[in-house]
Amino acid sequence: MIETIPLSWLRSDIAHPRFSSVRLPLSGLTWIHSAEIPFNLSFEKIFAELVNTFGEGILIRGCRSEVAGFLMGRGFTALRTGAEALIDLGSDTKAHSLAKGISRRVRQWGRVEEIPFTEACAEGFSRLRFASAHARKPQLRYLYHTGLDPLTRCFIYRTPSDRWLGAVTVSTSARSVAHTEMILRDKEAPPGVMEALFVGTMDILKEEGFKEFSLGEVPFITDSFDSATALNSGQHVKEKVLFCTGYLLKYAYNFENLFRFKNKFRPVWRPVYICAPKMPWSALADMFVESGFYALSGSALISSVKGRANSLLQLLS
Repeated sequence: MIETIPLSWLRSDIAHPRFSSVRLPLSGLTWIHSAEIPFNLSFEKIFAELVNTFGEGILIRGCRSEVAGFLMGRGFTALRTGAEALIDLGSDTKAHSLAKGISRRVRQWGRVEEIPFTEACAEGFSRLRFASAHARKPQLRYLYHTGLDPLTRCFIYRTPSDRWLGAVTVSTSARSVAHTEMILRDKEAPPGVMEALFVGTMDILKEEGFKEFSLGEVPFITDSFDSATALNSGQHVKEKVLFCTGYLLKYAYNFENLFRFKNKFRPVWRPVYICAPKMPWSALADMFVESGFYALSGSALISSVKGRANSLLQLLS
């Protein structure tokens, strides 16, 4: 019995599963991008519900190895998309000692606390989102839960003057497993604030009895990160193209910085896959557009061209 569920699917005390999906226009597949699943429902039964509801033309991303293996046994193709960072909260080893050392230096700025799902907190969350470095860029969609969500928990780093310097939303993927969803940082927050936020969040979850905390996926990396290895390690031509595309678009989405941040916590890195029947090229094109990567990369390219043009005009004037 497989208890694991894909990334950004979550478990709750509901009686029946609820799926959120989007139809992919080129491939004709249905992308099941998120779901709310009862705690006692195995993935085998979830899959049966999916097929009964959507047919077999479904696409699922964020699949851990157990889920990907199960789907491959039913005729699906699995392409690796990156790696997930996992923290063992039951271990008191040096797993995140580096991050703890950084966080100690910024305790003077404020403290970590959980906020409830209220109108006032939603307004505070929106203000922080607007103050983040990526606020004016096209936003990614369907890859994680966005905003302050009643199905997720939110932890913030708050100053004594009630300014929010950072926030992280967390979902529950099993009784004792928590998963990172959205990460926000005030662009003027001092260095170390986000490390302190994650360390504080993990301490709270550990006290509540959680055993494992997922920092989420970093796309376009292998479980042992190395740029050259990552570009040549794919076993499938589509996988190679996917990783190469990620590196070409690094100007728009710098996944290497995301990796370096998460790796400060000394996590265990495990592969993550996208799964679909036969995995047509059109499905990858669909996801590139529907997820917002197309808009993000286009916007970043235009900004880069404008910046270079302005610099050139200044030199010529």
